[in-house]
Amino acid sequence: MKRITSVGVVLLAALVLGSCGGNSTLDDTEAAVYITVEIEEYNPDIDICAYLFSGVDVVIETMNVVSTGKAPGVPLGSSQDVRLLRWVITPERNDGGTSASPQAIFDQGILVPAGGATDLENWRVYPVEYLNEEPLAYLLPENGGIDPETANRNIRQRLVLQMFGETVSGKSVASIPQSIQFNFFCGSP
Repeated sequence: MKRITSVGVVLLAALVLGSCGGNSTLDDTEAAVYITVEIEEYNPDIDICAYLFSGVDVVIETMNVVSTGKAPGVPLGSSQDVRLLRWVITPERNDGGTSASPQAIFDQGILVPAGGATDLENWRVYPVEYLNEEPLAYLLPENGGIDPETANRNIRQRLVLQMFGETVSGKSVASIPQSIQFNFFCGSP
């Protein structure tokens, strides 16, 4: 009986200690800073026929990438500047459909000063050639112009943007994922 009680006490202590640990996504990287993305200006309505005709990638007109110290009041040096090396865009349907566009990965080179921000203009977030892939390809006239999952002439997706890189001192950094809402159609919405 004593053995069962002591095992129970140990398991209870482990459970309590485990629940006291933080579950903040800010602690998921080893750097002293975390990165957020602030979307300032973009066009959420994407006419895929016009984009495919022009060959232009989907862009965000204005966004800010902000570096913030994890410990408020602790001074940050240039060794905590962040070099963002890769962007990952993961589309997710938010219109009742289940099939989403393919994930896009961009290798970039952006420097964000520790405790500061970098302003970006006209940065691509989705390649034009992916607009010709399912499920968006269903919206093209030659494919019927209707999404077979929702029977709509448009597809609403959020593109989840996450950036990855490292500080100048070599510590890994991943931005907090940022959802960007888009409405894809061909011709008039």
